[in-house]
Amino acid sequence: MSTQSKIINQIMQFAVYGIVFLFPLFFLPVTRDFLVYSKYYFLTFAMLGMLFLAFGKFVLLRKFVWIHNSATQSMLLIVLSYILSVALMSPNKLQAVFNPSFGLVTICLFAIFYFYASHAFTKARFAPVLILGVSGALVSILTLIIMVNPFQSVTLPVYWSFLSSTVFNPIGTSVQFLAYIVFVLVGLGLYLNRMHQKRHSKDEYNRAVMTVMGVVGLFTLLAGLFHTFVLVQQIMTQGAQILLAPFSMSWFAAVEVLKSPMTALFGVGVDNFGSIFSQVRTAEYNLSPLWQVNSFASSRSALLHVFTELGALGVVGYTLLISLFIKKIKEVKVETAGMFIVSLVILALLPPSLVTYFLFFVSIALMTADLQQKTTQDEYIIDLSGLLPIYIGVVVLTLLVLGGTSFFLGRQFMSEYYFKLSLDSVADNSLQKLYENQVKAIQLNETNEEFRRQFAQTNLIVANNIAAKDPAQITDADRQTIAQAIQSSIEQAKAAVALNPGKVTNWETLAAVYRQIVNVAENAPVWAVSAYQQAIVLDPRNPVLRLDLGGIFYLFQNYDEAQRMFEQAVSLKPDWANANYNLAWTYYQKGLYGSAVDQMQVVVGLIDPAKQPEDYKSAQKNLDEFKVKFQEELAKLAEQQGQQPEVVAPANSELNLPTPPQPQLEEKIELPQNASPEAAVRR
Repeated sequence: MSTQSKIINQIMQFAVYGIVFLFPLFFLPVTRDFLVYSKYYFLTFAMLGMLFLAFGKFVLLRKFVWIHNSATQSMLLIVLSYILSVALMSPNKLQAVFNPSFGLVTICLFAIFYFYASHAFTKARFAPVLILGVSGALVSILTLIIMVNPFQSVTLPVYWSFLSSTVFNPIGTSVQFLAYIVFVLVGLGLYLNRMHQKRHSKDEYNRAVMTVMGVVGLFTLLAGLFHTFVLVQQIMTQGAQILLAPFSMSWFAAVEVLKSPMTALFGVGVDNFGSIFSQVRTAEYNLSPLWQVNSFASSRSALLHVFTELGALGVVGYTLLISLFIKKIKEVKVETAGMFIVSLVILALLPPSLVTYFLFFVSIALMTADLQQKTTQDEYIIDLSGLLPIYIGVVVLTLLVLGGTSFFLGRQFMSEYYFKLSLDSVADNSLQKLYENQVKAIQLNETNEEFRRQFAQTNLIVANNIAAKDPAQITDADRQTIAQAIQSSIEQAKAAVALNPGKVTNWETLAAVYRQIVNVAENAPVWAVSAYQQAIVLDPRNPVLRLDLGGIFYLFQNYDEAQRMFEQAVSLKPDWANANYNLAWTYYQKGLYGSAVDQMQVVVGLIDPAKQPEDYKSAQKNLDEFKVKFQEELAKLAEQQGQQPEVVAPANSELNLPTPPQPQLEEKIELPQNASPEAAVRR
């Protein structure tokens, strides 16, 4: 082996150590959800660097060297299941490819990382668990510092405002942080115990290592305990919620895929869990604290998520991979076995995420390394030094693949960067920067549904700012600009629908756009009703959609349809005060004063006067007014029948009714027919 080749091997080995060390710590606040996307792009460009190093080694040696790995077949089957799920089932294929938590690129990155890490750990001069331990200690120290809120008296820039949160940590969510802490503590604790039981544990070097790792473990444990305490305190005192899909809904979603042969085999498609969640949502879910979360992007369990989005093919791939290592768990170091078991528990209990998969693939890389250290490694060599045309072809093809991948991933990163700039410009009240940066983000990534939905709202802001002027000052040019902004808003919302017609969020956004322009554009009310009806088809047990659609009917005094929608909303969520409030007023508008009194009495009973004093006063006032009106009607009826009415004493004495969107134009803008919601489906 040449000197250059040895140097490349050493660089790649240190690169693996660097990835394991830096991945938990790495974050840059330059993208949305930066704790996710920063780690995603860190892993992306780190793996691309590894592949370019491997390519450089191939150019030098003119041959491939492949070390036998028993997990290769299972890993290829898993990647194949992703490819087929994306190609056959995912509506928005490019977004599914680049999804950072569960996309095709993510699983390919971790597969590549596994092969390099297992080889590097096999030749490791010291236990890789020590790298995890030191990284975990640094994560813990940073988390402990943030917990004491050192920036409470400092005005932080927008980029660093997250440091004011006492539960911030560089891992991700609080649940992911605690899972990571458990993983590190189990590995570190079992490693120290194994070292202590060895005879040479009394050597000076080993005593020093054990002392340092003991301190590391203490910091890690303290961070976990304090973080758990702060999180529980916030839940108890502030009503904070951990937003995870319920196990029941996740199970129903997984079972739902069995109803069709295609979904049973290939799943509903990568990045499409939200669509099936809306379909299996139950009435019981509406009574839970999470009821206002219309959908979740991932299942509660990573294993259930695999079944839902990848189908049987993905389940077989993961089952073969996991069972391969379970069979050999007694042949590896005790700390390796412990971390592997913890990673499986995390896969079973927590949603899929970069952190979840990082811990799993690190653990199986450690398992592979322990097993390979006990056996002779078989090498397969493909020498192309005597086949110059094939060698040149492989070089060119590899450069095209790596170069093209780098180009597209670079565009994805820049789109996220510009979108983050647009969000930051909101704090600066700069509408121009908001607009321009979102335009750049969409130009770089046209298939991102969230970009499209946000840009639709931005265009509405532009239109509303102009339309809010004094009607006498609105010029023909202003009207044209308003029309263009509204048309652009509709086009962006329709583009999101076209990217994934099965996702209720996209239809809800389109319906909301139509609802906000009912006073400035012809046909907008009809189109809003049509879009809401399509959203209800996709999410039939969502009371919010019924309330919003009923609100449109209420605004245009179609009280019969409004009553029907509000009654359905109340039926889906009987304890929702606002739905009952809207229904009470609809009864009142229809002259059903007895029903209005009964319904407003329900509203009063649902509101806690201590927590919502203004809402309670408003509802009580409305109830008194309704009772007076009801008594007047009873008096009229009694007078007609010659009877004395029974007198009901009035009760001792901010809920929202549908209100017309502002501003309004005296002369409405006529939009082309292709602005209709039906055109979004035909797109």
